[in-house]
Amino acid sequence: MGVTALAKPAGKWCTHFSRSRGCGIYAARPDDCRVFNCLWLLTEALDAAWKPSVAGFVLHSEDQGRRLIVECDAARPHDWRRAPYEASLRRWAEAGTEVLVFAGLRGLRLDPSGDRPVRRA
Repeated sequence: MGVTALAKPAGKWCTHFSRSRGCGIYAARPDDCRVFNCLWLLTEALDAAWKPSVAGFVLHSEDQGRRLIVECDAARPHDWRRAPYEASLRRWAEAGTEVLVFAGLRGLRLDPSGDRPVRRA
């Protein structure tokens, strides 16, 4: 995701992030980061398989939960297609949730009548 306060564009790793230690400015992180809610942390129904470091993507919602955003790790852009992820994401799309899968600026809207490409604004 993009972080305006850090001039971090969407689809790029944050310069303060390290795979070995996580966020290097966590205690002093900007409000953009503080208000972000990873659904894996918030949703008991998502088990350990959905942990971002395991799944290869981060889930968050927009529009009061009506839109689900899948932010893929650029090094693992197709991991969302593995079981159990793709089947669950498609089930949620069929139930009426808008599901958008992004790898950088390019994405896909999962739609029961046919997936459609999307671009991040």
